[in-house]
Amino acid sequence: MKKIAFLLFVALMAVVSAKAWRNMPMPKLHIEGRYLVDENGNKVNLHGIVQTYSPWFNEKGKYWDNYDVDGCLKYNKRMISGALDKGFKINVLRLHMDPYWSNNPYTQTSENDISQFNFLRFKQYFNSVFYEMARYCEANGIYVVMRPPGVCPEEITVGDSYQKYLIKVWEYVAERLVKEGNTSIMIELANEPVRIYKTDDAGNKITSGASSDYFQPIVDAIRAKGCNNIIWVPGPSYQSDYRDYAVTPIWGSNIGYAVHCYPGWFGSDAEVESAENTGDVSGGGYQGFLNGWHERINCVSDFAPILVTEMDWAAKKYDCSWGKSTTGVRYGDGFGANFKFLCDYTGNVSWTVFTGVHLLAEYDDNAPDGSTFLTDPESCARPVFRWFNDYAAEWPNPTDDSRKLVSLELGCADNFKILPGNAIAIPVDATFADGHKSCVSATADYSIGNPAVASFKNGLLLCNGVGETDVVISLTDEFGTRKEVSVHLSLTPFPLSADSFNPNIWEKGSFDEKTGTLITGKYGFGGWTYNNGFDMSGYKYLVVELYEKQDAGAEIHLFDENDYWGAKATIKINSRTRVVEELATLKKTNDVLLNPEHIYIAGFWSYGSKSIKIKNVFLSNDKDATGSATGVNEVEALPNCGDGVIYNLRGQRVVSPAPGIYIKNGKKIVIR
Repeated sequence: MKKIAFLLFVALMAVVSAKAWRNMPMPKLHIEGRYLVDENGNKVNLHGIVQTYSPWFNEKGKYWDNYDVDGCLKYNKRMISGALDKGFKINVLRLHMDPYWSNNPYTQTSENDISQFNFLRFKQYFNSVFYEMARYCEANGIYVVMRPPGVCPEEITVGDSYQKYLIKVWEYVAERLVKEGNTSIMIELANEPVRIYKTDDAGNKITSGASSDYFQPIVDAIRAKGCNNIIWVPGPSYQSDYRDYAVTPIWGSNIGYAVHCYPGWFGSDAEVESAENTGDVSGGGYQGFLNGWHERINCVSDFAPILVTEMDWAAKKYDCSWGKSTTGVRYGDGFGANFKFLCDYTGNVSWTVFTGVHLLAEYDDNAPDGSTFLTDPESCARPVFRWFNDYAAEWPNPTDDSRKLVSLELGCADNFKILPGNAIAIPVDATFADGHKSCVSATADYSIGNPAVASFKNGLLLCNGVGETDVVISLTDEFGTRKEVSVHLSLTPFPLSADSFNPNIWEKGSFDEKTGTLITGKYGFGGWTYNNGFDMSGYKYLVVELYEKQDAGAEIHLFDENDYWGAKATIKINSRTRVVEELATLKKTNDVLLNPEHIYIAGFWSYGSKSIKIKNVFLSNDKDATGSATGVNEVEALPNCGDGVIYNLRGQRVVSPAPGIYIKNGKKIVIR
């Protein structure tokens, strides 16, 4: 057994919400490695709200207008005080320095148009509005993250006028913070870049390294003013894709990354309109959300902290949120519960809720569950209120009872069928003697029976091979009490199960795991996605078996790039019920041979509306093999392979087997 010792109970209790509520001192924060930490070395995650200082965003001008500084301040201070009075445990606020104040007065431009920006007005209202609100927040135990006026143009390029604009804004802010001696206010460099480019020597637009080249000079300009306050760096695709920074990160101290996350993003569930407006959800469910988060966010959360500066959800009928979805359940359908879990298992994610503060100021947690935005547990206000209180209970100096471990529980089934190349986060909850619960997925110890199948990193089980393994997850408190739970992983490349087969890779479809029936949307695609790419090069043939002939125009598509719109290998099914294709001969639509060493997407395309009844999909080194004979899908059904002879799951003889799952005398055996 290979034991991956992560951290014991000390680390479990080290990731906390900063002790920074109203009338309490605010510890100074800085960044060490992948964490926010306070002056005592406690790891900190912040949770809070967002405010924008313009009449339209403040209840559409109902309470103030016409550049009324006093009216703006009174209203927004009253909203913050109201939310705190209702019991919201808020310790961070994202402060939008809205262009309402810094643009030439009475002009109308889009938020991404800086043509009317007036630097003198920005300096005037920075002091009278923005910094005044920041001081009010800090006086109430709330850290502040400042965002620049407006949003990024849809396309920004290194050296452009918008980069110069951001440098000018942040140089002034940095000078003011240094002059005030304020080291606590944090900076979010920009809002929602969409496409970021730089030009090569030939003048061509390229994206590789462009994100870092665009924002590094802005960071450097801030630091040149002597300001070492924490900086949160945005990414492209509306702050949803950080892969470029994984290759070329921003250099310097106190650097984290600012993320946005809404329903439908990262493969998560989102509400769609139906004829009855019932709030049906679409998306990849929990696993799709995890895969997208792992691909686009974990690539930087592995070395830097994350702050989600925009996120909320509710049903469309309430008209009270930007994101449209449900809370749902962790590890199931819906957005909110899965979002919280992804933040918890990642371990270094702070986040804010984008819902208007005037709504939160009306919240009553004693009101019964109902069918309004503030009482519906499927909308964000109610669960967020309770989650913030749970986070706030984990203080840096806990009581003895809050440190005594009582039980450890799985928040999911104990048996998984997982696609190789994907990642899995196991929800594990610890209950302590004072009654509070904490998700400890990222801080428990993981013992993996077959390390060739899976490994553990920062809360994630990375599923790399084909086979099976048991995983024992344990936690030991500082008093020596140890609790454990276990799960079993089965890794197979083409599981015909509802939790692994995605009928909605392109267009909305359906899949019935009992009958193997796939119905794609119009010109739709359903199948499997492999987050890290699955290596099929050890096999000669791909075999697909159907229960009956199809008439949906079905084709099998394989992608060796993680891009659904990229070149692909296409296999026409026609009238066949058994398809056997040699992997080494498959060519993509660009006439280049498919590379089976890293397949990212595999599945079925069709015209839609008609059934494709899938019996089996497997890999084999025997052209005439059946699914059961390969050991890929049903190892228990393998025939007798000879007394005393041990075979791996590919049917290859093994003389000196390492720990893992094998076949002997036609039966599955485990060698430890």
